Amino acid sequence: MIFLGFLLAALLFVAAVALAGLDKLAIFVDTQSLMFIVSGLLGFIFFFGRKEFGRGMKVFFAFSFPPSDESVETGRFFLRLTEFTLSWGLFGMVLGTVWAMADLYPYTIGQAFAVSLFSFLYASGLAVFVFLPIGLRLSPPTLPLSLFWRFSVRHLLLGLGGFFLMRCLVIVMLLSIAQKPDFRMTPIRPDEFTTMLQQAALAINPADPQGEYAPFVNFRAITCYIDYPNLVLVIGGWWAFRLASGKRRELIAAPVVILIGIIWSIQGFCLMLADLDPNSIGTGFLVASLTTLYGFIAAAGFLIADMRRSFRDPPPQPPAEGMEEAKRIIDNVVAGEQR
Repeated sequence: MIFLGFLLAALLFVAAVALAGLDKLAIFVDTQSLMFIVSGLLGFIFFFGRKEFGRGMKVFFAFSFPPSDESVETGRFFLRLTEFTLSWGLFGMVLGTVWAMADLYPYTIGQAFAVSLFSFLYASGLAVFVFLPIGLRLSPPTLPLSLFWRFSVRHLLLGLGGFFLMRCLVIVMLLSIAQKPDFRMTPIRPDEFTTMLQQAALAINPADPQGEYAPFVNFRAITCYIDYPNLVLVIGGWWAFRLASGKRRELIAAPVVILIGIIWSIQGFCLMLADLDPNSIGTGFLVASLTTLYGFIAAAGFLIADMRRSFRDPPPQPPAEGMEEAKRIIDNVVAGEQR
């Protein structure tokens, strides 16, 4: 089942690229980014869980997951591996961002974008559609909620960090082509760096600082936020994860669906870079970001559903002090009477 979910996610990826042309698939192959992710994963697996990784990957094609002591240990390892993979991909994206800021020459800035974006794209794809489903499948359903709380918050922060860096990258790209045809070739100044952070954190669309596509201005502006292919990608990505990971667990759905939206946003941004038109950067980045917006909306729905479920089915209260002892005495008396 995990393989089927991963296959569905891969088919969605190819279908999304096919809308722009199947020849664009080649741009998603970057040797440096791939080697960076693989080297980090091999190091983590070698030092922290070679046996667990081997046992976990054996269930990648399995349709049943019988519980055992080894499977619980393996599930916990894959949950840790998921966090490391996302963190390692975000680290690669940070390195690429620093590289992009150091040299704004427009003919090489695309390579810096590729290293940064593809590192997080590869890492998040493996984490969401391979490692996390294995970890959830092999973990018992009775894991403490505190573990899922910490797990969910860390995943959410990692995903938001990747999305924030992508917003920074689009501003760096705008700075690199702002003085065309002369092209600037100097690093970002401190005042530009501060402005970039403010715009990336606060602007609705950092690629359009004038606010032309701000929401709720009029009905036409609202329709700019409705894109059915992106909606299909988010829904399909979520069901691919559900197929791979099994029954939905509380507190996991919200960060995962946001990560799925960010994955598709990075893919759309890469497609925009492949056929870059300076006059349509604002619109292109807006369309690429819609999947992240849909992910946040879906996450809000999942959180509301989890809260309603917790109110409707409150956790069982622990027995009052002395009740177990009283019950044991009564059972002994009943057993004596029967004899």
